[in-house]
Amino acid sequence: RKEHKLDQKMVQLPQHMFHVAIILAALLATKHTAVGGPARQYFLSTPHNTTVTAGHHARLACSVGNLAGTCQWTRDGMPLGRGRNLAGFSRYLMGGDREHVCDLTIEPVLPLDEGEYRCQVSGGDGVPAIASPPAALSVNSEPGQPYIVQAREEDMVEIKEGEEVELECQSQGGRPPAEIQWWDGEGRRIVSDVTEHVKRMEDRKTFKTVSTLQFRPTAGQQVKCSAHNDAFPAGKVSEPLTIRVKGQPTVEVKNLEDGDSIKIFCNEKEFTNKKFKWFINDLEIFAETKNVLEIHQFSKSYDKSRVKCSVKDRNGEDGVVRIVELVHNPTSAREPKVLPTTLKEIRTTKSSFNNDKKMASTNVNKRKTMFTCVVEEGVATEPKYVWIDGKLRNMKPDEAVDASDQKTKYKCNVIPKGMKKMKKMSKGMKILTKTLKKFSKTLTEITSPIDDT
Repeated sequence: RKEHKLDQKMVQLPQHMFHVAIILAALLATKHTAVGGPARQYFLSTPHNTTVTAGHHARLACSVGNLAGTCQWTRDGMPLGRGRNLAGFSRYLMGGDREHVCDLTIEPVLPLDEGEYRCQVSGGDGVPAIASPPAALSVNSEPGQPYIVQAREEDMVEIKEGEEVELECQSQGGRPPAEIQWWDGEGRRIVSDVTEHVKRMEDRKTFKTVSTLQFRPTAGQQVKCSAHNDAFPAGKVSEPLTIRVKGQPTVEVKNLEDGDSIKIFCNEKEFTNKKFKWFINDLEIFAETKNVLEIHQFSKSYDKSRVKCSVKDRNGEDGVVRIVELVHNPTSAREPKVLPTTLKEIRTTKSSFNNDKKMASTNVNKRKTMFTCVVEEGVATEPKYVWIDGKLRNMKPDEAVDASDQKTKYKCNVIPKGMKKMKKMSKGMKILTKTLKKFSKTLTEITSPIDDT
């Protein structure tokens, strides 16, 4: 029996030791141990990796149990100072509602705040110091305003036809690095022959992006570049650079709404003795030979149409002097705006819609009514549209288009190779007219009374 009791005591001994260990651990977690020694301090919360946007605020967590020392933060190993208000760091504040809370607040956050942060607590009186694991603070920055290097001095460059152009666009201060895109004056992206390079700025926190565009413009145009990154997808757009090709005009874009009227002048100076040629989508409008082309009641059928004007140079050769692209902007129905009648009025007019309306009514009475069937000569097929008094109308096969000028109604039917036929008809009419005149003269002689001699 004695041996049996001894065995039971030997089994119970480890259980008593386990209970003693638990009691000792609990005593260490208090301010002082059972024997009067100081308790260890420990972290209740520590900072973790954080990403914020420049201009916002960041909060790095740090709270300490059994706080015995003083809290201090470091950035990339450099102490930021002690105390709640960190001297030398006006945007930094350390503290919380309770004494053991040592959170670090940064507001506003700047790119230079990026780095590796630690929360440290000093020791003393037998209590060892403690330090948190490192936590990275990353700052996303909006790309700087992009700009085209060649446009910093002048907003226009002139090149020879077929000459290659190299343009450079830069954007600084972005994180992540900015992505640069190129655009033409009509809002279409230019994707060919573009190279991009990224390098760190001097602060080592943000990036500089440089994009180079190489291309051969076939006509005058405007070029822009934009910069954005994943954190700021909206991005920014540079000022435009105008490229002019010697001997070729720049394509101008006119945004018009349904019902608008527009006057396009071929040359800013008004000429009376020069003959101008007008084209819509490279099809000549034969009846339009003046310095101005009028388009009334603009509609979607004109969308993306290009109007060109040419005039003979000193060598007698026709040269295009102006190109205008008409772009349709859909809007709700409204009264068409009547434009001034002269170039001077267009530059200086500030009159009301009612005054314009009166002027327009006067011009309607004076202006000739003109019907011009537009067709490419030499093509045996029926044309698809007809130009009637400043309006473009769709044509169906074997269809006559009605038009009127308040008093008289007309029908316009397009005949393939009609100009040749009209000239032939005109020649035949002249011969017929001569024949009729001779016949009339002979008839007069026959029917006239004979004088008595």
